[in-house]
Amino acid sequence: MKEVQVMALLCITMIAVLCDLRSGRIPNALIVTGLLCGFAYQILANGPAGFLLFLGGSGLPVLLFSVLFYFRMIGAGDIKLLCVPGAFLGPQHGLTCLIFAVLSGGLISLFLMIHHGNIYVRLQYFAEYVSSYSRDKIWRPYLDGIEESAKFCFSVPVLLGVLCDIGGII
Repeated sequence: MKEVQVMALLCITMIAVLCDLRSGRIPNALIVTGLLCGFAYQILANGPAGFLLFLGGSGLPVLLFSVLFYFRMIGAGDIKLLCVPGAFLGPQHGLTCLIFAVLSGGLISLFLMIHHGNIYVRLQYFAEYVSSYSRDKIWRPYLDGIEESAKFCFSVPVLLGVLCDIGGII
């Protein structure tokens, strides 16, 4: 049963990465499919308790990233995609996957800033954004006015987080 869980989760996250890299979007149908498969797995593997594991695992990214979404620092598709590993893995491993995703996303961001030579500009933009919001209390999307080189597909770190959690990398 564990092999089915891992294979289904890897297939869904890899398809999400391909879609995200190709179009910049993750189809809702893929997310719904992932959540339904995660729910089915939890129920089959854990009985009625699987419902709570599903809710805890899939709800955790929504709770933890809602502030980042409010400021448009992360997209809704990325949060929805993070719910899929949580649905399959439950809250404990879902959180581990989420932590690995954030860490690998940070490393990818750092690499991209070094590659583009814009670390100072990016840090200055972030500091100005926080200062402006703290001072004026006026909301504006974080990614407004940001050049494309400062953006990347967060689905890649999500896949890396899944691989780290299931033992495919570490």
